[in-house]
Amino acid sequence: MELRQLLALLWRRRALMAWTFVAIFGGLLAITLLCETQYVASAKVYLYHSSAKATLLNRVSLDSPMVSSASLTDTERATYEDLAVTVPVLRPVIAELDLRRKRKSLQVLEYVPFVRLVVDRFWPRLGLRPMTYEELTNKSLVHVLFPRPYLKAAMMEDSDILEFSSSASSIRLAMELANAAARSFVARESAMRQDECRAVAASAARELPEAKARYEEALAAQQEVRRTEKIVDLTSEGQQLVSRYFTLSADRDANRLSLIRAQGMLTNVRAQLAKRPEFRKTSEATQRSTLIDSVKLTLRDLYLDLAASKARLTAEHPAVKEIENKIAEAKKIIKGEAQKVFGSETVSTDPTWNYLSERAAEYASQVAGYECQDEAFATLLAGVEKKAEAFPGRAAASALVAARVDANQTFLSNLNQMEAMAKAGEGMDLSIAHVVESAELPGKIDDYMRPKLSLMLAVGLVAGAFLAVVAALASAWTDATVGSREALAEAGTRVLGAAPRRDLPARGQALRRLREALFPAGDAAAPVVVIAGADDADGDAPGLAFDLARAVARGGARTLVVDADLCARRPGAPETPDASHPHGFLAGLAGLPPGPGLAEALSGEVALDAVLVPGPEPGLFVLPAGRELAFEDADRLMDGPRLGETLAVLAGRFDRVLVAAAPLSRSGDALAFGRAGAVVLLVAGLFRTPARAVAEAAEACRAALGREPASVLSGVPADDLSPREQWRALTARLRRERSARRA
Repeated sequence: MELRQLLALLWRRRALMAWTFVAIFGGLLAITLLCETQYVASAKVYLYHSSAKATLLNRVSLDSPMVSSASLTDTERATYEDLAVTVPVLRPVIAELDLRRKRKSLQVLEYVPFVRLVVDRFWPRLGLRPMTYEELTNKSLVHVLFPRPYLKAAMMEDSDILEFSSSASSIRLAMELANAAARSFVARESAMRQDECRAVAASAARELPEAKARYEEALAAQQEVRRTEKIVDLTSEGQQLVSRYFTLSADRDANRLSLIRAQGMLTNVRAQLAKRPEFRKTSEATQRSTLIDSVKLTLRDLYLDLAASKARLTAEHPAVKEIENKIAEAKKIIKGEAQKVFGSETVSTDPTWNYLSERAAEYASQVAGYECQDEAFATLLAGVEKKAEAFPGRAAASALVAARVDANQTFLSNLNQMEAMAKAGEGMDLSIAHVVESAELPGKIDDYMRPKLSLMLAVGLVAGAFLAVVAALASAWTDATVGSREALAEAGTRVLGAAPRRDLPARGQALRRLREALFPAGDAAAPVVVIAGADDADGDAPGLAFDLARAVARGGARTLVVDADLCARRPGAPETPDASHPHGFLAGLAGLPPGPGLAEALSGEVALDAVLVPGPEPGLFVLPAGRELAFEDADRLMDGPRLGETLAVLAGRFDRVLVAAAPLSRSGDALAFGRAGAVVLLVAGLFRTPARAVAEAAEACRAALGREPASVLSGVPADDLSPREQWRALTARLRRERSARRA
């Protein structure tokens, strides 16, 4: 499509574009002016791993990944984003600031001018209710029309900075909201780590008495063996058994420490879950899963097989890898089943509940694994003890007792150290989050207002112009009207030409060409031409018939133009400037006084000669429609015998007879004239008449008359006024109105 064609298409649909632009631009402007102004603020929290804190947490196995990197992983970034907008973080913020929101019924009333000003001045607490967590963190289109305090948190791109962004009805409240959320997040993150340390310390404290008892028992057994048995050197095989026992004991004790830590973490998470309403609703939260018990038996056997395989094979052997994969799959099954047990049938969209449920299931699978390993180690150690005690001289037994003492002493020492480190962590600030930028009063408050008038005006201009063009193009694409002479030909008509709708010199020339096409030179016959619109959408058929009759009369032919639309003024008829004339369209166009016409002549009330009126051109006569008839009465006259007789008389008296009939979409009058020997000329308005209506009218002519109708296109692109002509017409109308008011 050329630029000129595109501009012409847009200019032709300028009214649609104007309405679209006004709707978009005016809507955004109205929202900007009517909606309550909101102010935005932000506070930033920096998340980084301190090496000192990482070392302490690593000693109690709470945060081992921190040691390797100071920056956050993608998983940690996503986790902290979710944590920042959870209930434990935001509930203290709502309580601290006493956040409230206006009821929607009051906000609707505040759209009335001056109501908001009066309410804020005299009843500032009217219609306020406490905000909920969901209202503070959820935002939608309703939020634009009915604003309320809002808070969101997101990690800044390519950095470990968590930004809290808030909006409120005042800049001070927005600042307080962002800062309070940042402080609450830091406090909650620190409290979570302190709770984890407290849980590990409690778990270690519960295990300490039993560890001390085992150590004292092993020490007493060693003293008894030394008192009763003679110590001798061990054989090579016995040394291997003792070394094997010591290694297994060390692995078992390390596993027990991990088990104690996992049990402590599981206890902590369960305690947090127990405070959630979703946990209280569940019916299976305290039940034990039989599937977990059965999988744990399998897991214990797998650990025994793994230990036996590692004693014979390398760690990279396929058999060892296969067993490890089975162990990982078993733990995955336990985690999934534990998640069902903790969550039961309750489905929650609360990120806090989902986060705690995930952690509880993870710790449950870890505890199951450590417990199975502990049972496997007990079985292996019992086997080694049995082999060692079978050696002669009780030499291996003495060494075995010493190994037991060393193992229990090491375990007790590690357990005490873990408890001490966990207790130290309870009183320390272990948070990796630090507020690095608090929300402060900006120097230019206008930049922090939402909606911003200048921005919304710019958006309205751009969006309005863009959507206006889109609407025009969409309208053109979906336009089913006749847009060219080719479209008329495709509809099954014989196109004779096109005539402008406006009263221009070009219209006179077009009508002369149409006259020559209808009445070729040398044709002495006096044909009758019926001019009818294909559809009611275009009302130019009577005007075209009258102007064509004037052109024919100027050519020297004795011409008669007949108004055959006897019910043109019925309810629902198209409104035109001449439709209000009491005796039809042509009477108004010719400036004739009221009087009888075709209706009276066909009914026999008056003679035909009495209703033939001279027109404004020499040789031109007009036969008006006459009195107004009902639709049924008009059909009765058109189907009567007098129509053919009257048409024959008129054809004998005049050289050319042009009949303006009703549109074919609502009447068959044109077909009745066609059966009487007239040529049917269909009039289709450019970008007005549907192409389907033209095709249906042409098909009706072929079916009734057995021949193809002629057609003419009413309207050309030049009909559209240029911008200069539009401006002149507007100023002329304003001057006329001003003169009329003065008069």
